This record gives sequence, structure tokens and C-alpha cells, in this order.
Amino acid sequence: MSMPQEPAIKSYFFGKGYRDLWDTIKDSWQRNLKSAGNLSSKADGADSFPLVWWYSAAVSVVVFGTAVFLIASVAHIVVLAIFFTLIYLAFSFVYLAERIFLAIRGFSAVCPECHSRNPLPHYFCSSCGEVHQRLIPSSYGILRRICQCGQRLPSTFFLKRGELSSKCPDCGVLLSREHTETKKLFIPIVGGPAVGKSSYLLSAVRGLVEEVAPSLGVEASFLKDMEAEDFQHLCEGLDKGRPPEKTQDRLPRAFNLKLTGGLTPRLIYLYDPAGEAYAATGEMLLHKYQEYFSGMIFLIDPFALPMVRQEFEDRIETCLGALKPSDLSVEDTLSRLLISLEESFGLSKTGRIRAPLAVVVNKVDAFDLEGQITRAVPTGEITQDTQAWNQQNQAIQEWLWKWDAGGLVHQIETRFSTVRYFVCSALGHMPDPSAGAFAPQGVLEPLLWILNQADGSFFKQRG
Repeated sequence: MSMPQEPAIKSYFFGKGYRDLWDTIKDSWQRNLKSAGNLSSKADGADSFPLVWWYSAAVSVVVFGTAVFLIASVAHIVVLAIFFTLIYLAFSFVYLAERIFLAIRGFSAVCPECHSRNPLPHYFCSSCGEVHQRLIPSSYGILRRICQCGQRLPSTFFLKRGELSSKCPDCGVLLSREHTETKKLFIPIVGGPAVGKSSYLLSAVRGLVEEVAPSLGVEASFLKDMEAEDFQHLCEGLDKGRPPEKTQDRLPRAFNLKLTGGLTPRLIYLYDPAGEAYAATGEMLLHKYQEYFSGMIFLIDPFALPMVRQEFEDRIETCLGALKPSDLSVEDTLSRLLISLEESFGLSKTGRIRAPLAVVVNKVDAFDLEGQITRAVPTGEITQDTQAWNQQNQAIQEWLWKWDAGGLVHQIETRFSTVRYFVCSALGHMPDPSAGAFAPQGVLEPLLWILNQADGSFFKQRG
């Protein structure tokens, strides 16, 4: 596939240098021939001795001139070849050093709108606004390139290329520097309709901002003022007992949270796709984040399990509007998710997904489900007690088997390499105007476990 033509002037060493070398050699050869021709022309009409003299001189020029020409040309080619080789080695070194540095840092361009990930965004010339699609060390320049308008632009991360304005190569939305030059973690919250993803997302982000960030000695901030305003508005709603509105868009909604204060800033993308998107596999393929997620939180509505719904049928009827049981089976949700992941990663039907999966049973505040599910399990903050975590995993798995969801557990354990089970209440109690502020329980533990698995050097376990 041919590379796009850039609105820049090619470097001398990647085009014009070769033409100049060829022109120099060709001009020298033509001068040699012209000199021999001039000498031979003087023999025309001359006597015998001058005739021999001029022809001999012409032959000498051809023979010795050609020898000198060849020696000089070879020397010229060798000198330029050495010089050009050094230039190409420098170009290759800078290019590879940048690629390795960006890979180690985990830097890539991720669009907050269409969720596509690219090695680099498209950069705008700071003078004329022309778009440079591949602003990297290349034939247009090793460290800098010259735009067609004459403006010099940095061609590498090391010269603060990120200070230029940029846009997403796929949808064209403008990107901030944080979207291109920070270490990123991508965590989708998945599940069927009405499992409580929006409530979980808001409660988890609030916990990150108000609890986790201060405990790590870092500052949490949103990339957009609108996100910060939306977050504040939604938190005020939680404090008044008003749950967040249901996600309507099929494409994921994300909170982009930046953590600064450590050695390297982190950007955390928390996605909340609409549950209806899991009703059709085709719509799942729109979720581009599935190609690069750091870990996944799989929310389960226990009241979507037929046996649980049957057990609590009478009580569910009295609070149907507040409880809002999901009408999509958990098994169907997981199956469609797996099909989409197979498409994204090119996995076989038995391939295992390496990214960690947190399986979270939500709404355990209802009818005291939490007391039925767990026994002797860690509560509150993350703990490094492996035995306690094993007890929790076993307790939740046993509960799922009890309620005829053993096939779900088997599928999860078979297809995901790293799994841990949790329980939570994303709101703390069912929506009720008289019940007051929501008090989420257990929302941080799954998220902190995912973050610790994906970036343990930064998100160290607490406890």
C-alpha cells in the first residue's frame, strides 16, 4: 500500500541528493566527450603531423579522461554513499527509538468519540493548517520537516510534536495531547440492559476521584470541562437519591480521567456502552475498544437469572419499577460478547482472552442477596490475602451454580485466563425518593483489581 503524499518538502538526502549525484556524473562525462570532440575537430584540414597530433590528443583525453572520470565518480559515489548511509542510520535510529519509547510508555492515539486507536493522529501545520498524516522521521525529514508553506515542524515525539494540534484519523474529531501522549488504560463495563452499568460507572469514577487518587498522592481530573460538569451534576443526583439516566447510545459513552502527580501521567478510559448493544452481535462490532481493552468488568443482574427471579417473584412484583430486572439473559450477553471478541482478536472458538475479567454480581442490596452469596470474604479495601480472595471466588461461583448458572461460570473460566468474582451494589439501595442519598458498596474493588492487573507499578494494592 502506497503512503499518502505529504504536504511537505522531501529531504535532500531522500531524493534530490541522488539526482544531483547523477547530474554531476553525467555532466562530467559530457565535458570529457566535449573536450575530446574539440581536439579532434582541430585535426580537420590540418597537415599530416598536426593531424596525428590532434587525433592523438583526442584519444588521450578519451582514455585518460575516462579513467580519471571513473575514479572521481567512484570516489564521489563512495563518499556520498557513506554520508547517506550515516543519514539513513540516524533516521532509522530516531524512528525506532521513538517507536520503542512510545511502546514502552504505552502511548497511542485513542479517539474519545469513535474509540478507534491509531499509532499517531493526523497533525496540523501550526502555520497554514495543512494536515500531515505521518509526521514521523521519514523522507521528509529526520528531526524536523518543512511544510509546503515553509513552516518547520517537529517530526518526532522528542521535539514536542504533541504540542501541535491533531485530529483522529478515522472520524476527524480534534484530540488533546492527553489523547496521544499519555499511558492509557481502557476498561469497558459490559452487561445487558438495566444491569446497572451507568450507576456502576458513575460510582466507580467517583471513588477513583475522591478516594483512590488522594490515597495514591495523585490528582484526578477530566479532560473536558463538559465531562467534569456532567460528573458533578450526576454526583449531586446520587446525593439526592436520583440515579443516573439510562445510556441510550449504542456506541460506548466514556469518562476520560487523567491522573497526574506520578512519574508518568495515566489516562483511564471507562466505557459504558448501552446494554441494548449486547442484544445483537452486529452492534457489538461497533465497539472498537474491544481491540485493545486493558481489562473488562462484566456486570451481572442476579434478577436476570430465571431461578432467582422465580424465587423472589412476589417481592420483585412489588418493586419492579425500582429494581428493573434485566430482560436479556446473562448467558446470551456473554455469548454475544465472546463472538465480538473473537472477531476483534481473531480468536478461535476455544481461544482464551488474556485481559483480566472482573465478574461482578450487582444489586446485592435487594432482598439481602449479599448475605446469601458471600461468606468470610474480604470487604472494603483491596486485600492481598489470596486465601480470602479464593474464598470469595468460590462463594460467588457456588451461588451461581446454585441458581442454575453453572454454564455461565464454565464459559467464563474456559474463555478468560484471569478471572475474579465480586459482589456490589452500584447505588447501595433501590431507588426510593424517601431513602435519601445513595451509598454505593463494593464498586471500587473490581476496578482496583483490574487497574492493578493492568498497571501494577502505579495502582498498587491497598490494605
